[in-house]
Parts: sequence; structure tokens; C-alpha cells
Amino acid sequence: MVKISFAPEPLPKQRRMTSKILLCLSLALSIQGGALQPVPVQPPQALYAEGSTAVLQCPLQSGRIQDYHAFWFQQKPSKSPAFILKHNNNGQIERSSSFDARFVPIQDTQANAYILQIQKVQTDESATYFCLAEANYFQTAVSGSGTQLSIKGGKSAKAPSSVTLLSDLSQISESPDIHALCIVEKFYPGIVEIKWSASGKDITEGVIPGQVTLNDDGTYTTTSVLNTSRSGIPIQCSVSHPSSGAKTERTLEECM
Repeated sequence: MVKISFAPEPLPKQRRMTSKILLCLSLALSIQGGALQPVPVQPPQALYAEGSTAVLQCPLQSGRIQDYHAFWFQQKPSKSPAFILKHNNNGQIERSSSFDARFVPIQDTQANAYILQIQKVQTDESATYFCLAEANYFQTAVSGSGTQLSIKGGKSAKAPSSVTLLSDLSQISESPDIHALCIVEKFYPGIVEIKWSASGKDITEGVIPGQVTLNDDGTYTTTSVLNTSRSGIPIQCSVSHPSSGAKTERTLEECM
């Protein structure tokens, strides 16, 4: 189990926590002081229209939310997690100056869940949101695995300018395996889904997702690499960009 300690109040140091630390905290469970640590369980994805109220759920698999403080962080692609607020179990809210009152924390005791509402949500608030739970009796926060929030319908959303599929199929004809590279360029916001398939069946093994990188013009680019058997051809790369609604498919054929 990995632990992280917090100062009594949110400090800038906390806002520079890396995503690696947050993800290592995911679903951690331990015994300390005779108490069972909570296990925040976040839905992996959420999709809302721009201008609506986005609702991010963070139920506890163990423990009662009345016994814990909740922290919320926002992480955009190519950036470190940013501290949003701390919701104390006495109802007090400690808020970062970078996030306004549209970000509303709620304690739902019936569902045993923390909730973060984002009112009049905007396209540029598409990001991964992490909730963390911290007990009164020890300053150790346990993180959920994060919810990837996509906001659709905004005028600033941009579909990928291009989706390119490359491979070494013709260069190494004697090899039983092939490598394929799917390149997705210049989309905004920076959340996109890339799936591989062969003969209508999804491929999950041998997939190496690339980092989402920020371009100079504020758009994003990413890649995905597939290492698979030559016998699986034709291979298809399918790209979905939730915010713009764009869907693109590229197919790798034996004749290429």
C-alpha cells in the first residue's frame, strides 16, 4: 500500500502531486490505528453537455463518509493534478482560488458517497477528476482511480484534424508479428479513445497507449501502438473524440 500525508490545510505543494502518486494510491486498503481505511471507487468515465451540471460520483467501498474528509483534484493531459477543494466532514469547504463556486462538493450519506457537482460545466473542464479520502485520526489520504470527464457540444471542441495508421507490414514480411501505429492529431479537449480490433473483435493485448501531448496551438496529439500476430489482419484502429462527437476508423489490409 502507498500512503501520502497532507498538511492541515491545502498547500501549493499538494497541488504539484504527480498523477503517478495519485494512481498508486488508487484502491489502497490498510489497517491503521485499528481503523479500516476507505476505498473510494470512481466510475472510469462520464460524459455531459456543455452548460449542464456534471455530477462526479465517489462512493466508498468501505468506511463511512461521515468519518472522512474529501479532497478533489483535476488533471488535464500533459499537466500535473490541480487541487480543487477539501470538503471537511464537518461541512467546511477549503477551496483553491483557481476554481470558483461552480464546483460544489456534496456528502451523500445514503449512498455513502462523495459527490462533486460542476455547474454550467465548460468544454475546457474536460479532465480526469480524482477524489481522495482522509480520516480524522491520521493524516493519510487514499485516492480513487479517477473519472475521465468529457464535455460535449461546446464551440471550442475540435475533432482530430487527422488519423493516420502506419505499420511495418511490408518491411518484415517474414515475421509472424507486425507493429501498427495509430496517430491522432490536433484535437481539443485532450480526451480521446483509441481502440484496436481485428475481424470485428476488440484487441487489448499488445497495446501500448502513448502520452497525450499539448501542441503549441492548444490542441492535443496522441498515439497508440499495437504489436500483434500477422494472422489477425485486417486490423482496424477506431478513434472516438467524445467532446466533438467525431469518430474515425482506419484499416490495415494485407495489400498495403
